[in-house]
Amino acid sequence: MIRLVASDMDGTLLNPWGKISPLNIAAIEALRRKNIKFVVCTGRGYTDASLPLKEAGISCDIICMNGAGVFDSSGNQLRKQTMSKNQIRRILDICRSFPVLYDFMTESGSYTTSDMETFRKYFEDGTFLPMVSKEHTYETIVRRFQFTTEEALLNSPFDIYKMSVVHGNQEILKHLRLFLEQEESLSVASSDLYNLELTHTGAQKGTALLEYAQNAGIHPKEILAVGDSENDLSMLMLPLGYTVAMANASEAVKRKARLMTRSNNADGVAAAIEALILSDAAAG
Repeated sequence: MIRLVASDMDGTLLNPWGKISPLNIAAIEALRRKNIKFVVCTGRGYTDASLPLKEAGISCDIICMNGAGVFDSSGNQLRKQTMSKNQIRRILDICRSFPVLYDFMTESGSYTTSDMETFRKYFEDGTFLPMVSKEHTYETIVRRFQFTTEEALLNSPFDIYKMSVVHGNQEILKHLRLFLEQEESLSVASSDLYNLELTHTGAQKGTALLEYAQNAGIHPKEILAVGDSENDLSMLMLPLGYTVAMANASEAVKRKARLMTRSNNADGVAAAIEALILSDAAAG
C-alpha cells in the first residue's frame, strides 16, 4: 500500500509553462482524501517551488535544492545540509578556466557572480533555465537574482545550499564533471543538458526522501516516486514501492525507473497516481 507520493517539479509535476494542471491538482487532492501524503522533491529553491503550489491551491511539504533543504507545508525548515565555503572555493578554482555561469542558492535567494550581459545571453539562448523559459521572461528571472562578486559571496555570513554551473558546450561540462566528481563530499547531478548541480553528498533527493519518510514512519516500499531527469535518479534508484519515469524523461531515467507514465504535458503525474493508487485495480 502506498502512503507517500514524491514528485519532481520541472518536467514532471509542472507542464512546460510552469503550471500544475487541473488533473494533477485533482489527483493530489484525491491522495489527501485518502490520507496519503504528497511531497515535492525539486532542485528549485523553497520560494520558487512554493509559488506554483500556492497558485494551484496545494499545501504540502517540500524537499528542495535537491535535498539540501526540507520545509513543511507552513514553511518551517525541517532539514538543512549546506556546502562549505572551502568547498565552494575549490569548485570555483576547478571552473575558473571556463566562461561558466554560476547560480548559488542561499537562504537569501539566488546569487550569481556573472555580469548582467552574460546572464541575459545565457537565458535568452535557452542555456540557463531552459525548463522554465516558457514560464518566465528575462525580466522575471533577473529579479530573482542578486549580482555579487566571488569575494563578497565567500565572505558573506549566509549559507550556500546548492550551486549550479552552466555552460552551452556539453563537452566542457563533461570535462568539468570529471574533475568535480573527484571532490570529497560533493554530489554532482544535472537537470538539463547545460548544467551541473552541485550539493553536499548528504543533500540528494533520495537521501532526503528516505529521511523524510522515516520521520513519518513510512517504509520505502510504501513510497511512489516520479521524475524525469538525472537529479531524480537518487530517489528513482531506491527500492521503493514504485519508481516512475515521465515519457519526456531522459533515457537514463527511463532505464532506471521501473515504470513509465505520460509526459508532463499530458498529466503524467495524475496518470501514475490513478493507475497505481486510485484505480479499482490498484485498490484490489
